[in-house]
Amino acid sequence: MIRPFRSETERYGEYSKAGEFVYDHPFQWGSKRTGPDLHRIGGKYPNIWHYHHMIDPTTMSPGSIMPAYDWMAENDLDISSTPAKIRAMQTLGVPYPEGYDEKANADLMKQAESIVADFKKNDVSIAANKELIAMIAYLQRMGTDIKASR
Repeated sequence: MIRPFRSETERYGEYSKAGEFVYDHPFQWGSKRTGPDLHRIGGKYPNIWHYHHMIDPTTMSPGSIMPAYDWMAENDLDISSTPAKIRAMQTLGVPYPEGYDEKANADLMKQAESIVADFKKNDVSIAANKELIAMIAYLQRMGTDIKASR
């Protein structure tokens, strides 16, 4: 969460509001802003933009100081503990529906497959079970509930 400083909102745009991270455990408060607030990045850029930005950030944002995360395209995503993580989050008050722990991985793979299919339109081939796909799915989801309610 980025605290609102006037000069930074002029440079990077609106800051996060409390309702956008109500279910984050722990809260990620900070006072230094190195880049834009990502709480509403979902849908702002296409999947392929995120792919290229994660592989080599300077191709999409010249002058960026963000490191490359190209290794995420090689690493397999471990989803073996997803049901336990869902149950843990439910005990903390995150309103997942009853029984969601048993279908979360199916939802995860459905979203991953749609990103991979989108990549194929841009001649990029990557397996759906890679960490990079999960990161892009996460980024594309951020702030979409807030946007939908407006």
